[in-house]
Amino acid sequence: MSEIHLNRRGINFIEVPEEVEATPGSDLTLHIINHGSPLHITLASTNSSLFTDFFHENLYVVGDAEFTIPIREGAYPGVFSVEVISGYGARRAEFRVVVRERAAPEPEPVEVSPAAPVPAVSSGWRSSAPFILLGAAALVLYGLWLTYRVDLLNAAAFAALFLGVILAWLRQRS
Repeated sequence: MSEIHLNRRGINFIEVPEEVEATPGSDLTLHIINHGSPLHITLASTNSSLFTDFFHENLYVVGDAEFTIPIREGAYPGVFSVEVISGYGARRAEFRVVVRERAAPEPEPVEVSPAAPVPAVSSGWRSSAPFILLGAAALVLYGLWLTYRVDLLNAAAFAALFLGVILAWLRQRS
């Protein structure tokens, strides 16, 4: 919330902050404090169309008042100014509104469970010997089928490959 002081140092005197901040999708609330007799003020902004629908507002301030400027949800970071006018144009003060991106929300901590133990795989050619033999048998049977065109050889090559896949799958599961 930003404060604007009126009539504190003299008639129609305006005190504004130098700069205020806002984020997209929020409301910039101006708390207007009148320290003297009631007066009319004008709030105006000629360069705010990228950030808000606010353009101009006339207010009659007796004591304290609040005025909100809604910042668009999809507004990009940038700056616009708001001018406060009193005494029918005799006094003017201006402040900058800096629209900043919203801070990225803190990521929630992810609970990491310990990894399942990996089954030990013995190294060496002996553990994979059945698969090598089945693959070699399938390759020989397929080569014989290409040479002699006997359908039984093609079926045997397929069976050898299929048996190797099933054995590998069963070995992986255990």
